[in-house]
Amino acid sequence: MPYISAAIDRDQLMVTSLNDLVDPESMARVIDYFVECLNLEKLGFKNTTPSIEGRPSYPPKNMLKLYLYGYRNPIRSSRKLEKACKVNIEVMWLMEGMQPDFRTISDFRKDNIDCLKAVFKEFTRRITVNLETGVLSVDGSKFDAWNGKDRNFTITKLDDRIKWLEDHTQEYLRLIEITDAQENAQEAASAAEKEILTKEEIEAKYKEAQERLEKYREYREFMERNNLTQLSLTDFDSRLMKNKNGMEVSFNVQTAVDSEQHLMMDYLVTNRVTDHGMLCPTLEGIKAEHPDEIIHGTADKGYQKDEDLGACLENGIVPHVIMPDGQDAYELEVDYVEANCDPNSTDSEELKKCLHAGVIPEAYREYIDDMEVVEVRRLVPDEQPNPDDAESIYGSESEMKEKALTGYFIRDPERDLVYCPGGQTLRKKSIKPNGATRYANKAACRNCPYRGKCFSDKIRWKEIDFSKDCLEKRAKWFDSGDDPNPPKDKKAKRKGHFEKKKVVRFKLKPNRAMMDKRKCTSEHPFGTIKQWIWSDFFLLKGLRKTAGEFALFGLAYNMARAENIFTFEELMARMAG
Repeated sequence: MPYISAAIDRDQLMVTSLNDLVDPESMARVIDYFVECLNLEKLGFKNTTPSIEGRPSYPPKNMLKLYLYGYRNPIRSSRKLEKACKVNIEVMWLMEGMQPDFRTISDFRKDNIDCLKAVFKEFTRRITVNLETGVLSVDGSKFDAWNGKDRNFTITKLDDRIKWLEDHTQEYLRLIEITDAQENAQEAASAAEKEILTKEEIEAKYKEAQERLEKYREYREFMERNNLTQLSLTDFDSRLMKNKNGMEVSFNVQTAVDSEQHLMMDYLVTNRVTDHGMLCPTLEGIKAEHPDEIIHGTADKGYQKDEDLGACLENGIVPHVIMPDGQDAYELEVDYVEANCDPNSTDSEELKKCLHAGVIPEAYREYIDDMEVVEVRRLVPDEQPNPDDAESIYGSESEMKEKALTGYFIRDPERDLVYCPGGQTLRKKSIKPNGATRYANKAACRNCPYRGKCFSDKIRWKEIDFSKDCLEKRAKWFDSGDDPNPPKDKKAKRKGHFEKKKVVRFKLKPNRAMMDKRKCTSEHPFGTIKQWIWSDFFLLKGLRKTAGEFALFGLAYNMARAENIFTFEELMARMAG
């Protein structure tokens, strides 16, 4: 059969318009109408009123349309958006033929980054009007930051590199002394051939190692002075986190997704390594938009934190968090505060008063049981301790290290680290839910002489927890002779007194049916964003800018979801607000 012969002659003149070339039900028309219905000045965008001086600027509405279309399709970088203005018919239609360069496009996003979340919230508000919604499912996912692992440091990593460089600088000095000690040029050449490097090359490497050593020492001093667990040089706000690909420098993005319509209702970009305590911060923005309603949120076991669950209830949010195995309720506790409250109210202030007064609000009657006011004894410090005045029971650093070598883990409260019997330093790893600090040093444990005694090959490294009052722990595996009465672990002297106080204790019983909805709600928005929109990393740096960029991710996802929920005519009608 012959080929299709209906091809258009390239030299043939055509009488048409850009509007005729765009599909009548294209998503570009929805984006165009939505932005035209926005009051950008009210949302905080810059240059919404043309200046009478200087070079004319591009209309902010056209620039916003360009970004919404770009992240929807996905065309994210400013250089690709610049090219799209010249070759993409729908973009040419949105931009009305204007062709800004990549720097102008990039500057618009940079200058208006704080306004993008307001655009996300406005789009979400318009498509959810008179729409049935359900429970909000909260979950987190890691998005790569614009910061490589080589530009991210922990204090333990710096300790390892500093020790490596110190050993190498000593070796370079030894080689320089060897070359200086040669009696004639022939012996010097022989020594240089033996050591491979010449004296000039050794001196250059020694100088380079000294510079790196000084730089790493400055990083470590800065982290200790500012109590930082990590330091990222390219993107200061990013942190090294564990994800499906191993350890990557990332941000932890929290989203709240509606279980009925699967729309992303809100989000929060954080640099928290785990999800503990992030349920209330993620949902409080939605609660602020609906102050008279009770919000129901569900999450997985990663959000188990009693203080966070209590904060949710105080703010009018019922948390349905997956419970630990074998447990059917959370036992929570708040301070007792006598007050007159209205148990029938759904206002956050009244709900908080009721909980602290030991009264079950009617809105929580289905989820709270066994509320009672009890009297307990608690330690009250006589004065607030000053961390700068903290002293060890052994005095100087050398004394602490010497004591550790006799079979003890010694905590230095001033520098917040632990010296181990192997002569290594364990750094702070995390804060446990009970308030204890966990210390570890994976790099040091690899070549520890006590490997197999202090920790097993299955665990691979030592982790030890210290409470705030504990200063030393004896290594029970350490061979300390035939002492029949080994010393007990020492604790710092407590400066305080016990007082009686009243607290309110109650049981929170989450709804299992709502918890089951989480399984098919939270995951697919992240999958859609990362795989379909190809947005598993941020182009911008810092918490403030990445929060603005994720607004474009969320908008792109909600647009795609809205296309499946509504017809084109219904969607256009909702864009009018």
